This record gives sequence, C-alpha cells and structure tokens, in this order.
Amino acid sequence: MPRAFGEEEKEQIQNFLIEKGKELFSLYGFKKTGVSDLTSAAGIAQGSFYLFFNSKEELYFEIMEREEKNVREKFVHWLNNSGPMTRSRFREFLRLALNIFQENHFLRRLMMENELTEILKRLPPDLMDKHAKRDAAFMEPLIRHWQETGVMIDSSPDAIAGVIRSLFILPLYQKEIGEEVFTEVMELYISSIACGLIMETGQTE
Repeated sequence: MPRAFGEEEKEQIQNFLIEKGKELFSLYGFKKTGVSDLTSAAGIAQGSFYLFFNSKEELYFEIMEREEKNVREKFVHWLNNSGPMTRSRFREFLRLALNIFQENHFLRRLMMENELTEILKRLPPDLMDKHAKRDAAFMEPLIRHWQETGVMIDSSPDAIAGVIRSLFILPLYQKEIGEEVFTEVMELYISSIACGLIMETGQTE
C-alpha cells in the first residue's frame, strides 16, 4: 500500500513528476517512458504514482496543458507589443509560433511522433472538453477582434483557426515535401496564409 504524504511533500513530488515527465517524454516519447522510470527518479514506490495522477496519460496531458499555456502567454506578450496587425506582422506572428513549436522539444515530439491521437483515446472525455474550450477561448476572441476591426477576412473563426493550425502539420511531411526546398515551402505557405487571411488597408474581400 502506498504510504501517505504530507501536503507540502505531495506538492513537491507532483511538481517533480511533471518536470521529470516533461524531460523523459521529450527524450524518449510516451511509449518508451514507463511509470517506473518516473517513480524511480522521484524516489517513490511505483504504486504511489497513482496518488498524483490517475494514469501516465493524465500526466502527459497535464504537461501538454502547461506547455501550451506557456506558448499562449508568449503569443499574448508578442501581440500586445507588436503594434497594429498587418500582413507583414501576421507573417512575423506565424514565424514566431512555428519557432516556438520547433524549439519546444516536448510539443515537437508530440507532433512528430504522432503520439497524441493514441493518448487522447485513453483520457476522460471531460478533460478533452476542457482542453478544447481553452483552445477556442484563446483563438476565437483574437480572430473575432481582427474581423471586427477589419483586419481579417469574414470567414468562420473555426475555419481560420484550422488554417493557422495546418502550418504546424507541414513539418511532419518534411521528407515528402523535399528537405532541400522545405524552408522555402514554409515561407511561401506563411505568406499565402497571411495574404489570404489579412486584409490590407483599402482591400475588400
């Protein structure tokens, strides 16, 4: 039977599991990281893991949520200090988003290894609902604001968000696209998105 932990000790162990999980998942992926790897590093019995998380999937999801929250905060900081939105600035925004993704080993591996689909199947539906609502709560107000100020085309916010997300799928197909032209392809795609979504002064749809 797992031993009891005090509240302060429990918080410390939980934070350690999150940090160690991020490290191991980034290095080895979800499948190759076992609960025993995490608990051994934390100095607790394997059964004690379930005092903190119901499953390895829930730990992974918690790390993903935290990483995405950090990314959103970086976006907000940039947007608050970037001046009026134009096609040029929107291209900068997309490049920033792509760079943040490329530099975040956890999120990059999550996409490159295509692990998320299998993990999501094993998570409680209410967790996924909350995640979807948080995602929409960030993107939709931004898109609607740009539309209301005449900066962005008047299409469905969900469709626009989908176009933006599609940018992050391309790196999964770098070899198929051609490694020698991939950087140029990404720049063309970013420019195409910016020109397709952002209206310059005096432009009509």
